[in-house]
Amino acid sequence: MLSADKQLLLSGFLGRLPEPIAARLAKAVEVDRLIGGTALPHDVILRALRPQLRQTVDRSGRTPTPQRFFCRPFEDILVGAERSIKQKGRIARESIDAVWNWLAHDLMPARHRELAEGLRDAILHARESEIEEKCAELWAESSAILTPEFATEKKRNFAAKKLGGVAVAEDAAEIALLLGAAQEIGDLQKHLPKPILNLTEEDILFVRDCFDRLNDSNPNVASYVPFIVMGRLERRWEVLRLIGALSRKSTDTLISNTDIGGVGELLFSDLDFYVKKIQAARPTDFDAEALLASLAGFTELSSGMVKELGIRRDGKWGHHLSKDRSAVAEIMEGLLERAPKEIAGALPPVKMGGFGKSPKPIDLTRAPDPERVAKAMRYARLMRHSKPFAVAAAFNAKLNETIDETANVLRTGSEDILRELRVAAPETRANVDAYLTWTLELCMLVLGEEETDLLRRRARVPASA
Repeated sequence: MLSADKQLLLSGFLGRLPEPIAARLAKAVEVDRLIGGTALPHDVILRALRPQLRQTVDRSGRTPTPQRFFCRPFEDILVGAERSIKQKGRIARESIDAVWNWLAHDLMPARHRELAEGLRDAILHARESEIEEKCAELWAESSAILTPEFATEKKRNFAAKKLGGVAVAEDAAEIALLLGAAQEIGDLQKHLPKPILNLTEEDILFVRDCFDRLNDSNPNVASYVPFIVMGRLERRWEVLRLIGALSRKSTDTLISNTDIGGVGELLFSDLDFYVKKIQAARPTDFDAEALLASLAGFTELSSGMVKELGIRRDGKWGHHLSKDRSAVAEIMEGLLERAPKEIAGALPPVKMGGFGKSPKPIDLTRAPDPERVAKAMRYARLMRHSKPFAVAAAFNAKLNETIDETANVLRTGSEDILRELRVAAPETRANVDAYLTWTLELCMLVLGEEETDLLRRRARVPASA
């Protein structure tokens, strides 16, 4: 066992590895664990590599393991992000080890060891039929052992203490339920290999047949069918079209009141997550890239949901969506309201005095303030890159107004700098150049390439004279 300090150092080192190297190392570690190696701290290494592995697009090279096969029936509803509450249809990846170890050490140690070793041997020798046979036994027996552990409130409380929390215990109960329907889920997964780029009518008819059969035999499992399909969709909001067909309801209000309406609620919880991240943006030091990413996620999901279900304004989900859009628009409009002032505040200050209508001189005795420049650039990036989302998030009018106002500020400011550039004294020339450099960057974001290139050519004239 590694000490806590050494685990921390190892995790810090592994966390900096490039994704391709992390993937190769993970495969080597998994193979070593598969063949019974004991020299490496397998769990510590794989846990440290997990963030990079989640970013890897091609996961086909990952080594199959007994635990990975154990997860197959519920793999489509696994989530890795932090959660504040347990949600139906989402199982935290962090819960897997707890459930696996509970089975291995307490609930069925001898049988678990036998099944895991048999599955491990079949994997090493690529005996596909034996792998399927061992998986079926592992799923069925694990479900049979786990299910009674949640039969009463007293047992559920014990499971929560054993597993490390109520949310983990609720995950374990879902795992038990889905393991018991592994065959039906496997048939669904085979017919809909992921990622599903486009959910066709043929796919919907197949899923509806599966759903109807399960609804007759095991309604609790049937309610998870939309969650499983959603986990295989490239565009997850397409699941709303599916639940419309499964519920045979025509409006979002009616659908939301069915057993499968929880899928829609899950999507709305994702929308709310984006809203909270957008609302967390502080005007003084927001991260433009992070804010734009949340804005992109919000508009993509909300637009997709409206398209797939035709959510009505007067429906339950329609009211929720309207509320979220209003919240996002309020934040964005508040930030955009500040943009011209923040950008103007980073321009060279105007000297006191001046007469008539002639341009007032600007003060170039000091270099640009780095903090003001950084803030101005954040606002300019936000204005430039939020355009694709402005209509869907209902702040388009404010964005256009802000761009026009900021453009006038920059045109005036750049003219002032160009005028000073022609007469700059040696002691202020470095400051003029510094202001010109970042002002042109701002102009590129707000005014565009053509107008900025013209300013750049004009700036070169005195230098070549």
